[in-house]
Amino acid sequence: MAKNPALAELICRATRARGWGPSELARAVGVAESGDPARVNRANARRWLTGERTPEYWWPYIAEVLSLDSAHIPPAPPPDPGASPAPPGGGSGELPPSPLASMAALSVPELPAEIRPGDVEEVQDAALTLTSWHNLHGGAGLVRQASTAQLAWAARLLDVPCLPALHARLFGAVAHLGMVTGAVCFDAFAHQDARKAFAFAAACAEEVGEWHLRAKVYSWRSRHAVWLDQPDQALAHAEIGSVRSDRLTPTERAMLATARARAHAKTGDAHATLRAVGEADDAYSHTRPADDPPWMAYYDHAQHQGDTGHALFDLAMATRTPRHVRAAADRLAAATTEHPDSYVRSRVFSRTKLATLTMATGDPHEAAHIGTTALSEAARVRSGRADAGLIELARTTAHERATVAAATELRERIARTISKGTL
Repeated sequence: MAKNPALAELICRATRARGWGPSELARAVGVAESGDPARVNRANARRWLTGERTPEYWWPYIAEVLSLDSAHIPPAPPPDPGASPAPPGGGSGELPPSPLASMAALSVPELPAEIRPGDVEEVQDAALTLTSWHNLHGGAGLVRQASTAQLAWAARLLDVPCLPALHARLFGAVAHLGMVTGAVCFDAFAHQDARKAFAFAAACAEEVGEWHLRAKVYSWRSRHAVWLDQPDQALAHAEIGSVRSDRLTPTERAMLATARARAHAKTGDAHATLRAVGEADDAYSHTRPADDPPWMAYYDHAQHQGDTGHALFDLAMATRTPRHVRAAADRLAAATTEHPDSYVRSRVFSRTKLATLTMATGDPHEAAHIGTTALSEAARVRSGRADAGLIELARTTAHERATVAAATELRERIARTISKGTL
C-alpha cells in the first residue's frame, strides 16, 4: 500500500473523535490484534496519523478499533514516475505479522469423515476449559486467540456427516463454545466479533431447541448491550431469553432477572430496577445447583450478589439515595468477599465498582484502600472491562475527591498502570 494522505486523514479524524492520541491508538490496535497493549509502538501510530507511514498489516485492526470500514480504503495518489523503486520486501517499515501468528496459520487439521462421540466431547471440553481460563485470566491475549480458533474449527464440524443421535449434542456443544467465545471477545473489547459469536451460538442453540443454553446466550447478549449503552436492546435480549421460562431452572431465571435489572438501571428507572432485583432474589432463593446445566456453575451466591450489586450501583450513582447506596455497597462487598481466586476477574469487577461507589458517596480513604486492592488484583488478568472499570474509578476520584491525597495517589497509580499497558 503506497503512502496515502487521504487514509491518514481518515484515521486521524476518527482518532480525534474518540479523544485519543498516538498512545491510545497504539494500545487499542495492539489489543485488537493480539491482546497485547504494548504490541504497537507509539511512534508507528504517530506516523499513521501524520501520513509518514501507511499501515498495511495493521489496517484491519485500525479499522476495527475506530469503527471504520476495512474494505473501504481511500485511493492513494498515483505514483511519481521519477520515484525510486521500493526496496525488496517493501519500504513501508511496518512490522510483519509476528512469527507466532504466522505459525498458527500454518497448521489446519483435517475434518473427520463423520462426527463421532469423541468429537462432541472435545468441543464440550474446550468450552469448559476456555471458560475457566476466561474467569482466571480475562479475555484478551492467548484466551481470545484460543477461543476464536477453536470456534472456527468447531463451526466446520457442523457440515460433517453426523448420526441423528449426535446431531443435537453437536449443535449444543458448538453453541456452548460460541457463547464462551462471545464472552471472551466481549471482555477483550472485540465487540464486533462478540456480536457474531453470540448470534452464531444463539442460532445453534435454537436449531436443536436447547432452551437452557439459549437462555444463557441471550443473557450474555443482554449484558453486552448494557455495556454498549443500549438498554432497550438489552431488555429485548433478556425477554427473548426468558421465553418459556417454565423450562428454565430458578438459577437461570435469576440470571435473566439480573440482566433486566441492569438494563433498567441504565435507563434510570428505579422502580423497574428494584422490581427486577426482587424477582432475581426470589428466583435465586429457590436455586438447586444440581438441576443446573454445567455452564451455570458460575452463578453462585457471590455472582448473584455481584450482578445485582452492579445494577444497584448504576442506580446509586445516578440518585445518590442512601438506601440505594447501601444496598449496592452491601452486595458488592459480599461479592468481593465470596468470589474465590478462580473467579478473580469477577472479584476485580465488583471490588472496582465498590471503590468507585465509596469514593463518590463515602470515605475516600476507605475507597482508596479498596481501589488499591482492585488495582493489584487487576494486574493478574487481561480484561478490557477491568481496565474500563479502573478508568471509571480514576475519573470518579478526580471529580469527587480531587483534594484528598490518598485519592489523588490512587488516581495517579491507575494512570501510570494503564499508560504502561501492564493491566
